[in-house]
Amino acid sequence: MVGKIAQEYKEDSDLFEQEKAVQKRLFSYADTLDAWANEVSDVMLKRVARADYSVWLRVGEKIGSETRRKLNEVTVSPIFYLLQHEQVELIKSLPLEAAQKVHEWTQIGLANGQRYPAIAKRIQTELGNVTKSRAITIARTETARTRSNFTEARAKAIGSTHYRWHTVGDGSVRRSHSELDGKVFSWNDPPITDYGKGGTPIRSHPGCVFNCRCWAEPIF
Repeated sequence: MVGKIAQEYKEDSDLFEQEKAVQKRLFSYADTLDAWANEVSDVMLKRVARADYSVWLRVGEKIGSETRRKLNEVTVSPIFYLLQHEQVELIKSLPLEAAQKVHEWTQIGLANGQRYPAIAKRIQTELGNVTKSRAITIARTETARTRSNFTEARAKAIGSTHYRWHTVGDGSVRRSHSELDGKVFSWNDPPITDYGKGGTPIRSHPGCVFNCRCWAEPIF
């Protein structure tokens, strides 16, 4: 849809009027996404929750009925709605980020002396692909983060205080995450996994930063 809205950017009209018009359409589109975003998030969260639960059952053949109840019900409900809210906001942010791109590309084009048709062409042809790439990254990251959050919640509910970090072991693993492989950490004290703007350390559990495919093995 973002790509279709981008096509409305006309080459033969006032540049700033077109920028405002496309941004307005993107803002309006973001406001209509609530119901759809909630439905998409609900399906993804339930699938991940079932997958995580089935792994617990395979690993723990001696798990009793009371523990199974905790794993299947108590730990999932609170985290489910928190994750759903966060994911809906991320989905709605896509057209808002696209609107910001329209403004940035217009300003950059003008600063570089580009002609109006060239600026319009970039917005028409690139905006949809940029948004699609961002959506794929969000989907991949949120799936891993959701799995990690369910694992943590279930582990804590049945008495686990620590976990062992595991990578997937291929050449795409971050160097910083490779250094964490096999080490033990507390659920309440995640390790430094990355650095943000200005060198600010980012602490997180496996699977909780963008494109991370690592996973946690609960320790009892």
